[in-house]
Amino acid sequence: MANKQITTQDLDFDNIKSNLKTFFQGQTDLSDYNFEGSGLSLLLDVLAYNTHYNSLYLNLAVNESFLDSAVIRNSVVSKAFELGYLPKSATSAKAIIDVTLTSVSGNPGIVSIPALTAFNTTVNGSGFSFYNMEPSIATNVNGVYKFSNITITEGTPLTQTYVVSDNTVYTISNVNCDISTISIDVYDSPNSTTKTKYTRSTDILNVTATDTVFFLKEIDGGKYEVQFGNDRIGKSVSPGNIVVVNYFVSKKDAANGARLFTSPNLSTNATIVTLYQSQGGSDIESIDDIKFNAPRLFNSTNRAVTAEDYRSLLLARFPNIASINVWGGEDNLPPIYGSVFISILPKTNSVLTSTEKDIIVNDILKSRKMVTITPKFVDPFYLNVRLNTTIYYDPHTTSKTANELSAIATNAINDYNTANLRQFDSVLRYSKLVAAIDNSDSAITSNITTLVVDRALSVKFNVNTNYKFHIDNPIYAAGVPEDAVTSNGFYVFGDSTNVQYLKDDGYGTIVRYYLDPVSLNPIVTNTNQGTVTYSNGTIRLTNFHITRLASNYLTLTFKLQSNDVVSVRDHVVNIDPSLLTVTSIPETANSGLVHTFTASR
Repeated sequence: MANKQITTQDLDFDNIKSNLKTFFQGQTDLSDYNFEGSGLSLLLDVLAYNTHYNSLYLNLAVNESFLDSAVIRNSVVSKAFELGYLPKSATSAKAIIDVTLTSVSGNPGIVSIPALTAFNTTVNGSGFSFYNMEPSIATNVNGVYKFSNITITEGTPLTQTYVVSDNTVYTISNVNCDISTISIDVYDSPNSTTKTKYTRSTDILNVTATDTVFFLKEIDGGKYEVQFGNDRIGKSVSPGNIVVVNYFVSKKDAANGARLFTSPNLSTNATIVTLYQSQGGSDIESIDDIKFNAPRLFNSTNRAVTAEDYRSLLLARFPNIASINVWGGEDNLPPIYGSVFISILPKTNSVLTSTEKDIIVNDILKSRKMVTITPKFVDPFYLNVRLNTTIYYDPHTTSKTANELSAIATNAINDYNTANLRQFDSVLRYSKLVAAIDNSDSAITSNITTLVVDRALSVKFNVNTNYKFHIDNPIYAAGVPEDAVTSNGFYVFGDSTNVQYLKDDGYGTIVRYYLDPVSLNPIVTNTNQGTVTYSNGTIRLTNFHITRLASNYLTLTFKLQSNDVVSVRDHVVNIDPSLLTVTSIPETANSGLVHTFTASR
């Protein structure tokens, strides 16, 4: 029976053309036509192409209508805007400095450093300028003027001026604008000297009709548009007003890590001390991050009640986050009710500065959290994995040397570390790690990889102190002296000669000892320096009186019950490249298989 209808479910070009041909062949008026002829075939191609293009366009258009399937930034930003989400802009690096002035002319009682005083620095051979956003004042103390804790911000200050009319669009023309630096002054007329400062609002819950606020919206090309109120939500601007927009253009993360600053605007008798090197510079928020953060911030309804609310708010409003973990006081060890614990791994530096923590508490959380809940910051601790890998390879199948294969395996380990670890809630999965090593080169036949975990301990010197901490991974409990817990060297009160060490006895007690200088046998000096709970990795040290360390840090090393290593709460699992040992051994010889056995524990 002839086909009287066109099949519509196929979107592939060849199938569309075939369906059209079948349809035409089913028509009485066209039954004698040769549809393979060049003329009709060309017309069918045009019809098929047109249908195919339309279906492709409609598919793409529909995809761009939804946040989770959109791929064009403008579409993603538009859908996020509907959820009340503003993507993070480029962010300028910040540093904190102290400035001391001496021999000031006239020896006045007060000296000020004006706002937007330049402080210059160099990072990786490139010059950058930092500026203080607010003026600072110091009083005369014996001819010395000390300016403390000045926050300086990298960037190029720019100003844009608009004359208000009914159709004025206030566009910030530079895509690398740091929106946290935007300040707006509004003058009544071009000749007016009186200005009204407008501040940015991030929500409308507490904005009245007379509040002088402005709002931001990301538009095409990653630029931002300033929007004013309508006299119902925020005060509007009137035709004839002059709007002056000041902001910094950021060089993003290129200025991170600056330590030495000079200022051409200060006298030669100025001493600048850097308290915190520059950090926090970052690029605009990526499309993937917008798609992840926007719905979660929307679900939190701009308030901080649950742990996930805190996580979403901080990811959306604080740029210097590489990884974050938040947990309630009931999940803490020990439980502390009425608190929420926040651990942030910054993109720059190893821990947040006190200034960054203050910004989070006062500018982001204070107006959004429950009054009865107290945020507490916990600096992340690294569980540094010490790997010892022995690789076996077949030299008949490769021209690579043992050292070259060791380097290849080392790169595979580092790649695994970068892709899977170095963030909160990560797990070192031993089977996948050794598989990555085996698969790094076809000549590698197998590997024996052993691991232990290091954790640095922050100690107090010259005071008798108790310590308690968790690694949240079960420790190997042999029931006999196996040294599942060990330490590097330190000195204790009452003995300034012998380097002391810690180890467990295999039954849950930690002892302190030193090595006899002749026999190198351990001489126990404290049979009960603390305890270890093998089942959950809890360590307690009691009456620990350290006077100094034998190296830079006091590090405890743990042999774990499992080769999988889990990060919990404030811990971050990391394979430390400086603690990585890779050795390659050929496994075959002309006479047959030769295998060198390596201990797996």
